[in-house]
Amino acid sequence: MMRTLYMLTFIMSSMIAMSQSENCNSLGVWLWHLEGTDYPSYVNLANDLSQLGVKRIYVKVADGRLDSIKWPEVTDTDIVNIFDEKGIDAWAWSYNYPGNDSLQAEALYVAAHTGYKGFVIDLESEFDGETVVLQHLVNAFYNARNRALQDEIVQDSMPLYATTWGNPKDHNFHVEILDAYIDGHMPQTYLENWGTSYLEDPKLWVERGNAEYRELGAVKPIHHIISMEKGNVTADHVNTFFAASGPMSTIWRIPGGGTPLSIRDVWTDVNWDVEFCGVTSVDELTVDDKSIGVYPNPFTYQITIDCPIGSKIMMYNELGQIVYHGQAIEASNLIETHQLEKGYYLLKVIKNEHVTSQIVIKM
Repeated sequence: MMRTLYMLTFIMSSMIAMSQSENCNSLGVWLWHLEGTDYPSYVNLANDLSQLGVKRIYVKVADGRLDSIKWPEVTDTDIVNIFDEKGIDAWAWSYNYPGNDSLQAEALYVAAHTGYKGFVIDLESEFDGETVVLQHLVNAFYNARNRALQDEIVQDSMPLYATTWGNPKDHNFHVEILDAYIDGHMPQTYLENWGTSYLEDPKLWVERGNAEYRELGAVKPIHHIISMEKGNVTADHVNTFFAASGPMSTIWRIPGGGTPLSIRDVWTDVNWDVEFCGVTSVDELTVDDKSIGVYPNPFTYQITIDCPIGSKIMMYNELGQIVYHGQAIEASNLIETHQLEKGYYLLKVIKNEHVTSQIVIKM
């Protein structure tokens, strides 16, 4: 028993250590237009973001179909290189509309060639209540990403994410369709836009957003975006939001173009160096908690968890990132885990906001 615990502790500690410098913290910001931000160049912007500790920037490269005249950012390798030199990953994003699916998805293929590390599709009111047109569009982007991989334009991977409402139920938005084609969701959890009262508890609304996405059928990772456009959000609000949302949390948007430039002063007090690696203490893990039943372990594409009805069930990967969040609705709960990669996971059962059981499981 002790030898097994030691081996699991060693394995998970090693995995966390190896990833320490890779993607434990990818906190980022969104750029709409450089014009209006008061930055004369991308070099100046990269210098400031680097000094703050920002790890990633999302650069708009298209609005609808690919158009490198209106959006030269899609082909500008200098932009990617400038941020690379400062240790900041440059991702691309586009605002999208129904129709012209392949022409819109071509922006991803070109952005991959330019060197952007990932791509986010922004889908909003035009897709409320839609099913077929939504599926056609995200399938086109999925195919464009795969074509970039097959053509070896991208050597390892190019994550494809999607951003839409933080309250998709109210918009009848079918996040379950997105889920089949993307690597993760980035809800627009714009608390100050919803009302200043929402800023009283950012953690609560991140958790409720996660629950809503899961209820609608999303199983992929969720990384929230907080808006800072009105000047009501403080550094404490952001820090609480980041801690609840995790290592790929982001802020919309770099101030300027109608957004008060004074917001940049607030960013200096944000903790951009949050330590997300190993947020779950390996020293406290157990491998034989008799108060929780897990079958089978190791598991493959589904797992049964026996725990008290009403408990929260949380699964974390080796980076401490949440990969499953749900509630026990019966004594024995069957959970689909086909989306998970092979490796070790920490399963926690939470009752009345206290961890009652936890166990290491393997896929």
